[in-house]
Amino acid sequence: MLIPTLILSVIFGSLAFIVTKSNARYILSGYNTMSDSQRASVDIDRYLKFHKRFHLFLGISVFVCVMFFEAINKNLAGIFLGIYPLLAYVYFLIKGRKYFTEVKNNKVGTIVGVLILMLTIVGVGHLFWNGLQNSEILINEDNLEITGMYGEKISREEILGLTLVPELPQIAIRSNGFAAGDFRKGYFRTKDRKTVKLIVNNKQKPFLMLNTRDGEIYFSSTHQPSETLIWKIEKWKGL
Repeated sequence: MLIPTLILSVIFGSLAFIVTKSNARYILSGYNTMSDSQRASVDIDRYLKFHKRFHLFLGISVFVCVMFFEAINKNLAGIFLGIYPLLAYVYFLIKGRKYFTEVKNNKVGTIVGVLILMLTIVGVGHLFWNGLQNSEILINEDNLEITGMYGEKISREEILGLTLVPELPQIAIRSNGFAAGDFRKGYFRTKDRKTVKLIVNNKQKPFLMLNTRDGEIYFSSTHQPSETLIWKIEKWKGL
């Protein structure tokens, strides 16, 4: 998580210096669409000082806090990285409004912006809630069911083989999935350009690898040891 955290921190910190009085009329969101008379009513000098302090603090605090949480619990670090900047920008919009009090429809624009951010926070929170839930493998009479996000049902005939592996394949990029803390769920591209499906808790090793007609699925669960699972599945398949 070091690299994405560092990138975000640098981006936030850079915003403190990118926007200046000379270019604000061109690149500062909201301010760049105002008429000259509206800009004249904005205390741009004080606003830019606030803008700079906010983004410097945001950049530093994101890096320091995520690294702190990373040392304690990777899942908390992922949640913090996803939610904290959004909450910070809610504060930024509300606090920054006082510099635009003379601008028409400023209050409405602030309310709309805050509502959008709050809805985004709810959506991100829901994503984390689902993504950080432990998945299970349920063995039914006719199929094997993987529960939770990116879960699926796999018939007995679709399972071509299964084995335990000590490590996941080297992942190059997330194709379509969720990755935060110790959890990886969804489709990922490996360094040898193969797409695999991961539904894993990285702390729980070894991983169960299911070779199916649709590709490889790597699975691990907090509550189901992979050694027990492979024995149950082999018995269910009659191996």
